Amino acid sequence: MKIYTVYRFDYTRQVREPVGKLIERRRKERRNNIDDLLRLAQKIFITSSLDSHIVITSDRPADSASDKP
Repeated sequence: MKIYTVYRFDYTRQVREPVGKLIERRRKERRNNIDDLLRLAQKIFITSSLDSHIVITSDRPADSASDKP
């Protein structure tokens, strides 16, 4: 299970604001995991401004103990 933070990036102010979190519960990697999560985040955290964009980042560090064999 991976946790992602969802940010709204405002281009006019050049600010990244956290708006929520997504939890990926898929056990296996699929072809479009990140694309599907981004699409879901865009549906859930709808932005009314044309000058902003939804961005997701993983909360888990890259060298996590669960990634090691």
